[in-house]
Amino acid sequence: MKPLLVCVLVLSLSAPVAFAGDKKGDISISFSSDDSQTRLAPRHVVREARLAITTRNGDVVLLLTNDVVAVQLSDAALVKIDTKEDAGFFEDLIVSGVRLAVGKAVEYPIAKIRSAEIRNGVLALTNDQGKPVFDEIKVNGDNVTRSIAPADAAKFVNAFRQIKSRR
Repeated sequence: MKPLLVCVLVLSLSAPVAFAGDKKGDISISFSSDDSQTRLAPRHVVREARLAITTRNGDVVLLLTNDVVAVQLSDAALVKIDTKEDAGFFEDLIVSGVRLAVGKAVEYPIAKIRSAEIRNGVLALTNDQGKPVFDEIKVNGDNVTRSIAPADAAKFVNAFRQIKSRR
């Protein structure tokens, strides 16, 4: 992923719901990666994934498909992104653009992931170069891979290993 694109993405998503009607809608997202295998992609349909688990707060979904591991905001989190009733044209325009941007997924090809394991109760994905995958994604200040319950992380690791063993 190009560093400039990542910086623009971080800036545009770090204050996406400043125009939301109340505090419950506040969502901050930070993401950066210099790993060329990480890419933005269209949003996935959760029910079509082999496995989908959510973070403890329900804001993020980690999906496992036959080909990729993907991270995206949950439907519940996307609903929080809305404008105030008395928002002006530019506020509506900004929130619409942000909703478009956060309605994407961040993907990593399974073929390039060496391992999925639980370390100290935390899901750890490692790429084929021994570097962490998705370790740089934070939503509301929480690291996504650290925000998954250990039982869900174990389900993910088992499903991931099944897919890798078939390759």
